Amino acid sequence: MNYFEEALQVMKDLYGKDVVMSLATTNNGKANIRNVNAYYKDKCFYITTYALSNKIKEITLNPWVALCHNLFVAHGESENIGHPLKESNKRLRKELRQVFSAFYDKHVNEADENTCILKTTLTDSVVFANEFKYLINFETRTAKREDFIIDIIF
Repeated sequence: MNYFEEALQVMKDLYGKDVVMSLATTNNGKANIRNVNAYYKDKCFYITTYALSNKIKEITLNPWVALCHNLFVAHGESENIGHPLKESNKRLRKELRQVFSAFYDKHVNEADENTCILKTTLTDSVVFANEFKYLINFETRTAKREDFIIDIIF
């Protein structure tokens, strides 16, 4: 049975808000990882960042990243979609200002031309919720669901 739509709802419920998670990139074959504030919407994660940061430099060379939050893990292709004030980002900017309201006005400098939005289009993920483990393939629009009791203390 295909649980794709159910899995998408789980992703929205868990990550359709400001969530601190780890973002992994690579640099000359070495992995780098850092915590970022991320927001999930429509099979993608969005992060406000800076075009001159190491993460953007590394993604420019290799766009394939991993994201992690507790047991959740996802893979995807990232791209800098430009400044928040860019015409094509207007609607998304409004959402991000609301989702990231705890820090947006303090840490996102829209007066700086290097401020940008990082978009990660997901290819696959493993997400845990409601005593299930979902194995999601975003490219084939399929998901498997397995019974899973999380007994790890966070």
